[in-house]
Amino acid sequence: MTLRETLRDLTPPLLQRTVRKVLGRGLRFEGDYASWAEASAASGGYDTEDIVRRVNDAEMKVARGEAVDARDGVLFDTMQFCLPVMAALMRAAARRGGALRVVDFGGAFGGLFRQYKALGVPGAIDWTVVEQPKFAAMGAAQFQNAELRFAASLDEALAANPPDVILLSSVIQYLPEPHSLIRRLVEAGAAHMIIDRTPCSELERDVLTVQTVPPSIYPASYPCWIFARHRLVGSFAPGYRLWAQFTDSTGQWSATATRFELAGFIFDQQSAS
Repeated sequence: MTLRETLRDLTPPLLQRTVRKVLGRGLRFEGDYASWAEASAASGGYDTEDIVRRVNDAEMKVARGEAVDARDGVLFDTMQFCLPVMAALMRAAARRGGALRVVDFGGAFGGLFRQYKALGVPGAIDWTVVEQPKFAAMGAAQFQNAELRFAASLDEALAANPPDVILLSSVIQYLPEPHSLIRRLVEAGAAHMIIDRTPCSELERDVLTVQTVPPSIYPASYPCWIFARHRLVGSFAPGYRLWAQFTDSTGQWSATATRFELAGFIFDQQSAS
């Protein structure tokens, strides 16, 4: 599977955070599947067009000033800062003299870019969102500007301007071969890597589940990895060292095979330490 092909699987992360905030523990993580094909066969899939439309409509309302922020298609009247990620980005900018180049893999229409801009951090910012082609095309047409742009492949994003930071927020758990992607990102050599809202357990192995979204949000189910924390961290070695880790405020979740948290990690490239 090519990196471009993996972009087809970036849509499912949308709405995960907001489902938990708005509806409580409505998401279900069931099963312990032996392969991606097996988990896919047990999944009902999702309506990509509907999700893209919902997220785009919300982002357009923010752009028109009808809301302050939007997260995964839900509108808010205050900025929904992801503070650990923002702190990690500010740290990276300070270490780079203020200017910052970010590749945001699976970043929808640039919600984290909007958060970063709202902080008022001095210095130039060059932010590229890597998304599935429909998101990338709509993002380029409606939200792209001198600081924010959109790419339909990781190779395209990396070729334009080598990044200082690669950001992965609630995305790698929805890829068929996440460790292959991580190897590719390690090879890219960004000074910093930020992982956020990624399911991690204390098991010795990764667990492949089927995640089901409450019908009141949208009818969908799709494969989702729960990573062995130590294995996920180890996949960034030897090129990177773990600088900090944190967990999402939503606390522990339950799955058929294990309990887990939505974890975050900040990695520094060894040569940049």
